[in-house]
Amino acid sequence: MTLSELLSGTRIECPETLGQRIVRGITNDSRNVTEDMLFLAVRGFRTDGHRFVDHALDAGALAAIVETPVDSVNAGTLLNPDGDNRSLLGVLSAKFYGHPWEDLLTVGVTGTNGKTSTARMLAWILEGHGMGCGLLGTIGYVVAGKTMQARVTTPESHQLTRLLDMMRRSGDDCCVMELSSHALALKRADQVRLDVAVFTNISQDHLDFHSDMGEYLRTKMHIFDLIKPSGRAVIGTYRPGSPSIEGAVTFGVCESDDYTIEEIEVGPGRASYRMSWDDDSRRVKLSISGRVNVFNSAGALATALELGLDPDEAISSLAGFPGVPGRLEPIDEGQDFEVVVDYAHTPDALERALQQAREMTDNRVLVVFGAGGDRDRKKRPIMGRIASESAELAVVTSDNPRTEDPRGIIEEILQGMTGHAEKIVQADRRKAIRLAVEKARPGDVVLIAGKGHEDYQVLGTERVHFDDCEEARKALRSSSDGGE
Repeated sequence: MTLSELLSGTRIECPETLGQRIVRGITNDSRNVTEDMLFLAVRGFRTDGHRFVDHALDAGALAAIVETPVDSVNAGTLLNPDGDNRSLLGVLSAKFYGHPWEDLLTVGVTGTNGKTSTARMLAWILEGHGMGCGLLGTIGYVVAGKTMQARVTTPESHQLTRLLDMMRRSGDDCCVMELSSHALALKRADQVRLDVAVFTNISQDHLDFHSDMGEYLRTKMHIFDLIKPSGRAVIGTYRPGSPSIEGAVTFGVCESDDYTIEEIEVGPGRASYRMSWDDDSRRVKLSISGRVNVFNSAGALATALELGLDPDEAISSLAGFPGVPGRLEPIDEGQDFEVVVDYAHTPDALERALQQAREMTDNRVLVVFGAGGDRDRKKRPIMGRIASESAELAVVTSDNPRTEDPRGIIEEILQGMTGHAEKIVQADRRKAIRLAVEKARPGDVVLIAGKGHEDYQVLGTERVHFDDCEEARKALRSSSDGGE
């Protein structure tokens, strides 16, 4: 595609000689520029792409599109008179890659909690029906069965479109993607069109980014603007605050829901419930534990049925779902108590993870948790209160402190810890995990919350290797050996 063809329909003026050249790719990151790519300067939160225009052109960019004039020693700088390169990036990417979502069955999943599990459960069902299913989300991207590392839940618009194009070209039939509130606010998915938009739930999170809960909810609801004319919305009503959208399909515990969840049973390594819809009703069995997984699977199952899949096949597939890394992930080294690692890092998620832990034992619940630095500070005392009211022992530690002092974060957590739990502060996360394991008694449950699948800690601006699952295994082995 020539540059003139790509820019047709925009108000950007392009010299004829430049316009006849072939565009080989699109990016907003000057570090990724290769020969004859188009570079768009986008203003970010930490830096401004306009600073790197010359770097992009020196690296071989065919042209650089800017929102405001810049001093440049290179030719090839084009002005976007509309001044919104973030939106333009999505528009041009969709055109360059040929709107791949039109050739794929696409499902978007948003919500504060449950996105990853719901998306992976649905992808598992679709694969079980013989459909090649791509996946975009927090713990990785999957294209044609091959997994790629993910640094963000939802990539930038040009990367998102390119990945969908790769799925289409490699023979995938569908894609299930998690859509974060950041991605929806930053227009990363504005050009994507969805066959189904799934809204799991809403609770406090990301108020360092969103002004308040109302703005956070409105941002999440933008997913419904992305539905194809023949598509539909699927909304979970099992938690307070769910949006009401005309014509939406709902799943929850009320008789008024289109898909009603009843007769929930949860035990170690298993869960089951009855799903009723229209004139049908089926028992759904899972080989993973947790009430939270009942609701996640119900959202996946409701979506699958809305897509026209056979109920018996979908329910059969769910029975074999192996779970999601870092979501109530059991750590077993032969100990006589349970250890589970979970990604819970919001008040609602922590509360639900602790509820799952409580359902797994008649004995004590021990929790290791912290809160991320440079993020929503208001949730810290709330998480402290929840932990102190829901566990017998709460070990407060460091999560991803980033550029904050871990001790300051811990102090804000402690302000809310008015419950009955024994409280221990150990800022070193490795030592905190070991301490909880050492204090566990037969039949107890140790919940290590906050990082889940992540294999790093962010200290300052540096990522250092740290894996809660690895550390839990080391602690259990050391304990069984009598210590070091």
